[in-house]
Amino acid sequence: MMKKKFLICLLVSVMALSFAVPTMAVAAPEPINAVVEYEGIAPLNEMTRIYWRTYNGILQFRVWSITNGRWLTNWTNFYLI
Repeated sequence: MMKKKFLICLLVSVMALSFAVPTMAVAAPEPINAVVEYEGIAPLNEMTRIYWRTYNGILQFRVWSITNGRWLTNWTNFYLI
C-alpha cells in the first residue's frame, strides 16, 4: 500500500513539473527590408523542348534546354510498349 502511494505521488509530481516548464520570452525578429530588382522574367523551373526524328526507321527523341541553351540528352530510341 505504501509503495502504491509513493508511486502515485511520484507520478503526480512528475506530471505537475512537466506542465510548469518556464518559458522564455522571445523577441520577434526585425523585418528584412530587401529590395529585389529583376531584369525581366526569371524562370523558376528549367524550360525544355523535345525534338523528334526518325533514324533508320526508329523513332528517336532528344531534349533541348531552353533555359541553358544546350542539349540535355543524346538521341534516345522511343519504344512503344
